[in-house]
Amino acid sequence: MTIGMRNIKTALAVFLSIVVSSLIKLDYPFYAAIASLVCMQSSIEKTYETGKNRMLGTIVGAFLGFIFATLFPTNAIFSAIGIIIIISICNKLEWNDTISMAGIVFLAIMLNIKDNKHALIYSYKRLFETLIGIVIAFLVNVFIAPPEN
Repeated sequence: MTIGMRNIKTALAVFLSIVVSSLIKLDYPFYAAIASLVCMQSSIEKTYETGKNRMLGTIVGAFLGFIFATLFPTNAIFSAIGIIIIISICNKLEWNDTISMAGIVFLAIMLNIKDNKHALIYSYKRLFETLIGIVIAFLVNVFIAPPEN
């Protein structure tokens, strides 16, 4: 078994995402680590595109998650309605690659909020943690043995 540079860079990006998250005392380094894992791609362009799509999806999901969790926290019917709205918005904007991420973030917020006072803070943290992982993956891919394509 050969361990290639993308493998090493992905592990490094995950490591750095966890360390940075811990240093700035984020509640869920999981989201930054997952973002860095998903965004590390075989080229800088693909890393950028994946990061952009992930961030756009996170923004849509967090915004609608905040609204729905504030009004109808952990409600199954409104969770389904929210997913319909997310898919419709992403399709209308031709952001097909953001649909899954937007839905995942929406559900993470919608189903994890027990007290709607915290919906805004929770949504903001999901955005911030995801951005950290995306930026770290991009920087690692650019500055550590950048791909040649």
